[in-house]
Amino acid sequence: MELLQRIDLPAPTGARAVAPATADRPAAGRPEETRPQTQGPATAGSDTEPAAAHDLAALLKAALGPRWALLHPHIQARFALADGQAQAEYVGDMHQVRCTRLGALFARLIRYARVLPHHNADDVPFRFDVEPLRRELGWIKTRTYHFAQEIFSFRSRMTLGAGGELLEHFGGGLGMRVRLEVLPNRLVFVDDGYFLHWRGLRLPLPQLLWPGRFVLVHRDLDAEQFEVCIDVAHPWFGPLFHQEGRFQRMRG
Repeated sequence: MELLQRIDLPAPTGARAVAPATADRPAAGRPEETRPQTQGPATAGSDTEPAAAHDLAALLKAALGPRWALLHPHIQARFALADGQAQAEYVGDMHQVRCTRLGALFARLIRYARVLPHHNADDVPFRFDVEPLRRELGWIKTRTYHFAQEIFSFRSRMTLGAGGELLEHFGGGLGMRVRLEVLPNRLVFVDDGYFLHWRGLRLPLPQLLWPGRFVLVHRDLDAEQFEVCIDVAHPWFGPLFHQEGRFQRMRG
């Protein structure tokens, strides 16, 4: 079984977008505990209105800079929120969820963080929700796999660092710097190193302790459907995880 599908990525070029001054400060508490921030003083005798959430595409625009214009219009639209929408919801099936024995062992060792499932399965119903943060530019991402054995769900928080890089914070203190690449009909998320995070502090993780090179490819199929392919390969032990599936965004 071939786990890893190779994809040639260009080296990062060009200046990165400059992040807002507060983008590198995580919101207080765990992601699920983030509460809406009020906007402006409340008038006497009126209820305080929550601040309007930014559009999901704003994070990608800030991270990509001029390269946003090169992104396929279908992918751009997939991250746009209509008036009144609080989040974007994507559903479909993971046609393949694969991990090697070593990958399954690694997933079990970090099960407290619930980052990677240790199952091997086909045609797994999958749901992916993306909600904008209200206190800073960023996302809360929730992934849910409906395995026959269990429902495996986990959350992460993605924000912009001070240098304009994407930072993804998982549970258990693990974090990942993310580099974006725009290819024809594709948006590619590649890890740019890992770190440990605690109360706003980030400690780079030595390469020896990295779980492996992470690559996620979002490939547009048409205005409604897209494919996602995820691979994690360790520099010494080779491919550890592979997932691929087809999805669409829920309407309404």
